[in-house]
Amino acid sequence: MRTAVVTVGKEILTGRTVNTNLRTIALKLKSIGIDVNRSYVIDDLKKEFKTILDFMTEDLIIFTGGLGPTVDDITRETVINYYGVETYMDQDVLDKIKYYFDRAEVEMKDTNNKQALFPKDSIKLDNDLGTAPGVYFKVGKQTIILLPGPPHEMIPVLNQAIDIIKDELDINLISRGYKLVGTGESSMENNLKGFYGVHPKVNVAPYANVGEIKYIFTSNDTDALDRCMKDFFNKFNEFIYGGLEDTLEGVVIELLRQQNKLISVAESCTGGMLASQLVNVPGSSNAFQEGLVVYSNEAKMKYLDVQEETLAKHGAVSPECVYEMAEHLYEKTASDITVSISGIAGPGGGTEDKPVGLVYFAITHKGNTTVYRKVFNGDRQMIRYRAVIFALNQVRMELLNDESHSPK
Repeated sequence: MRTAVVTVGKEILTGRTVNTNLRTIALKLKSIGIDVNRSYVIDDLKKEFKTILDFMTEDLIIFTGGLGPTVDDITRETVINYYGVETYMDQDVLDKIKYYFDRAEVEMKDTNNKQALFPKDSIKLDNDLGTAPGVYFKVGKQTIILLPGPPHEMIPVLNQAIDIIKDELDINLISRGYKLVGTGESSMENNLKGFYGVHPKVNVAPYANVGEIKYIFTSNDTDALDRCMKDFFNKFNEFIYGGLEDTLEGVVIELLRQQNKLISVAESCTGGMLASQLVNVPGSSNAFQEGLVVYSNEAKMKYLDVQEETLAKHGAVSPECVYEMAEHLYEKTASDITVSISGIAGPGGGTEDKPVGLVYFAITHKGNTTVYRKVFNGDRQMIRYRAVIFALNQVRMELLNDESHSPK
């Protein structure tokens, strides 16, 4: 099945927004054995749509973006009108959009009505996170799919479309996977030499992201898939933190809940990013207690009793400082585990002894404190994010290594 993906939006063409939707769509399609053959990014202008649609002959064409209510959101009506199919206004969708606005206590505008326009005999793709439902329809031998642009809306709508494609094509491929942290792609590939040949019936595909790697296993043979994943798990279980739907922070919160433990964090260079990641998890209030951002030396002394002598002698970015931060936070709270972070995120501030990217961590658990030193590459944001990933993983391993499961 030849496939094309069209991403709509000036913000992508101008570089203001990164086109993550293409990657997501391509990975989802790959998981059911469909490769993307072409990809386009176009401005939200009618002439651009016509130019591209005039020569597109692919069997499956997926548009993402331009389904909103504004004047420049023209994907829905432009694509539908191009194919000349009969349309209708879906009252159920209109009612749902109105409810969305009523619940937010905002008046619904007439411009939202166009979001309920559908081709006759099309399939509605529900969007529970916004007002722009997707569309799945056929014209001759071509399948056309319209998806919303915001990634958090696009993904669940895309999943519905994938299920329809699988049913229509009778695709029985099974995809599963693992997420890994604490190792690199090159190291993994070196350790996987010979692994692929042992499992010829399974396609194994790595996808690296910042701080973690995703391995997706695809096959139409369930037994072969199970054997492959079992071998992979036995070989790399120290790095595997969960399945494809898991998040590192979610795994950490779940471990804390299972062990009936509370966590508190004190952050300097990460500025609250670790706390933010933890509270992203629904139900985190059962495990997350406190988060302090102690950026200045004065704040470290005021709120965590870091000794002035420690800061004067060793500096804020030092094992001694993070040790005191974690220990004193542990003493001041009812938490079972505390984490502290202090580092140099850059771009300035580095020295020969303390380069940009140097980050110290401390974890206090059951009265014992362990200090870690890491040097991360990347820009300021990347260094801070890598530090958060490292901290979360160290907490995960600390909890996994604790067999007593008892609070302090």
